[in-house]
Amino acid sequence: MVTVKKKSVLGYEYYYLIYNYREEHQVKTIDKEIGKELPENMEEIKEEFIQTIVDKRWIAEIEEIKNDYNKKLESIPSLLRAEHLKDFGIRFTHNTNKIEGSTLTLRDVELVINEPEVPINKSTDHIVEAKLHMKIYENMVNSIDTTDLSMGVILKWHKSIFNLHPNRTNFAGLIRKGQIYISGSNYVPPPGGFDCEDLLDQLFIWYEENPRKIHPVLLSCLMHLRFVSIHPFDDGNGRMARLLMNFILFQNRYPMFDIPANIRKSYYNSLEKANLKEDEMSFVGWFFKNYLKSIRSLRIPK
Repeated sequence: MVTVKKKSVLGYEYYYLIYNYREEHQVKTIDKEIGKELPENMEEIKEEFIQTIVDKRWIAEIEEIKNDYNKKLESIPSLLRAEHLKDFGIRFTHNTNKIEGSTLTLRDVELVINEPEVPINKSTDHIVEAKLHMKIYENMVNSIDTTDLSMGVILKWHKSIFNLHPNRTNFAGLIRKGQIYISGSNYVPPPGGFDCEDLLDQLFIWYEENPRKIHPVLLSCLMHLRFVSIHPFDDGNGRMARLLMNFILFQNRYPMFDIPANIRKSYYNSLEKANLKEDEMSFVGWFFKNYLKSIRSLRIPK
């Protein structure tokens, strides 16, 4: 958690941003002096401070893994690379839908994708969602060099997933108009309609301005958090946030992140804490810890 505190230096009081963390059984501190008065551009300064924290704590290891990962990928035949990406897509589709309540097992999803003629005694909606999510993922991977991330792209993804649901076609690919509440959470997203659209416009302006200012992995993390905090759809917000997160990672040649469904509770808690405490570091810390855990165990086919 990032806090703002006053410190006395040579008889003068200055404001500081403070971040404490535990490493090797020791409590360490990263701080930044921000002046005698709180600056007007406090959000921008906090963002720069978070980048400093991320650089010091996690980026070196991520870059090492990324370089090794890409070297290994480039050394194998294109057919094996495609199989590796497909395998990730099946696992990602399973976990991202299970986080939202899908009853399909990983084996079910594998059958749905690879052997669609095999009957599965599960919810038809969940089977359709798995097929459509995998299709979006494959289109994303195959068009990454010719597509830029935009709200238009996300609306297209959303429409593709929900347009075949009899009870959901009325909101497929559409920004919500009314207030929405998140089941089991104390966080209440912003109102729908114009307010929601304005926040999305601001988010994508920020995104377009920051690809070279913010490390790509942090950019994917903050886009995930800020998008799902706006909660622009009546349903499917988490799935869209995780897709756009992986779009940014894959476009920048970083390993993608499959958030396991079995850590759903800590994932939701970190998002809620970041919003209720207005402290993005609550989610950033969770994200980098679990992203590193995920990519450390990557296996490249031989």
